[in-house]
Amino acid sequence: MSELNIVDLIENNPITRLTNTYQNKLLSKIKDNFNDTEQQLFISSFYCYLNYNKTDFIIDLDNIWVWLGFSTKQKTKELLEKNFKLDIDYKCLLNLQVKQTNVGRGGHNKEKIMLNIKTFKMLCLKAGTKKAGEIHEYYLKLEETLQEVIEEESNELKQQLESKELHIKCQEEKLKNNENAQIALKEKTILEHFPNNTQCIYYGTIDNLSNNGEKLVKFGNSNNLKNRVYSHKHTYSNFCLINAFKVDNKLQIENAIKEHNGLNEKRREITIKNKKFNELLTIENMTFNELDKIIKEIIKDIEFSPDNYRKILEENKILKTQIEEINETNHTNSVILLTLENNRLKQENIKIMKKYNKLKIQKNILCDDSSNNNILLQEDLVKSEDIGNYTEVITKLKFFIKNIDGTYTIGGNTYSSVYGSRQDVWDGKAYQTTGKLIKQDFILGKYGKIISKTKSIQSFMSNNLLKSVNTETPQKSIYN
Repeated sequence: MSELNIVDLIENNPITRLTNTYQNKLLSKIKDNFNDTEQQLFISSFYCYLNYNKTDFIIDLDNIWVWLGFSTKQKTKELLEKNFKLDIDYKCLLNLQVKQTNVGRGGHNKEKIMLNIKTFKMLCLKAGTKKAGEIHEYYLKLEETLQEVIEEESNELKQQLESKELHIKCQEEKLKNNENAQIALKEKTILEHFPNNTQCIYYGTIDNLSNNGEKLVKFGNSNNLKNRVYSHKHTYSNFCLINAFKVDNKLQIENAIKEHNGLNEKRREITIKNKKFNELLTIENMTFNELDKIIKEIIKDIEFSPDNYRKILEENKILKTQIEEINETNHTNSVILLTLENNRLKQENIKIMKKYNKLKIQKNILCDDSSNNNILLQEDLVKSEDIGNYTEVITKLKFFIKNIDGTYTIGGNTYSSVYGSRQDVWDGKAYQTTGKLIKQDFILGKYGKIISKTKSIQSFMSNNLLKSVNTETPQKSIYN
């Protein structure tokens, strides 16, 4: 078998799985590690091994049996048939290009045996010839050389990949920093347009995810957007204000957002530190521009317009009329009920006062019915102002509440105590005596003594009666 140059062969038939750089490195290593004989083995194995599938039948037995050290092809065939399976490890083909011959014996077709790469390797190891050791050593060196080249290429590719990944990471961080700077600038610009006491609707992104792992935005209303944003940054993870809208009726618009058909189904709820938050929307399959459009439409439908203004005026007019009717009805009903109750209480009081006076008169039936003074006294027992004002009776019967400073306020006057002596009651220090007599129940007597009006009347009536008796006795004796 003639000597071949492995370098020239592989340069003309490059190994497809190696780059050009490592193709050259491989060839350099082969030239350093393999002699001429080994190059022959390499040409017969390495090239086929790398450029073909291991199951392809590409190695002709006629090209390898001699340099494997067999004396005849028949011995090689016998070894093949003994250790390998036909049509699996090798195939027998008819060489149709070889013509039949009739010299000496009957003609026959020349047989062609093709091996796949795996069978060729095993056949080399099972050869049992003098070159078997050389072939075994070849495979070890070949595998080491291949592994070395592959490892070098792999390490370089790994370094290139790591360098590329590092570069990409740096670029991503740079982009993220630029994006964060833009978001911060946008947030600052928005806040400058929303000073304190400016009603608005707002929304911003957060890093908190829904229970299903969805990205969320926090929305809400405020009239102090700067403080609200500050609060959210301490409540949610990385809250970033995205947009805000000036409004005149923030609560109404926020409720409209919650009830919007397209947004209601996107409402989500999360729990942070055992507290639930539900003014959240998932932004899956939705852009910020789409969300802005929906919010602007809601504001437009609710905020001021000529039609809305006329509608609001009409609604206010109707509500005002309804309130007036309700108030009038309630006032009328209250007046009627209070009047009826007042009349009932007056009648009850008058009856009580009449019974009381009747009893008093019955216990003092000593007056002369013909006496004008007595008649006046009896009539004055039930005064017209007493009948018209029955609140004094009620006042006497109720409990009194003590003020913080220890005094009592009764009937618009302030007293040191509820009960006291006649003098205390007369001086305004106490409201009434233990007998329930108030200042109106007393008068100053002839000698400046504080006496009861009732007793004074009774005394007056008693004195008149005695005078009448004394006057009538002498007259009777004269007539007799």
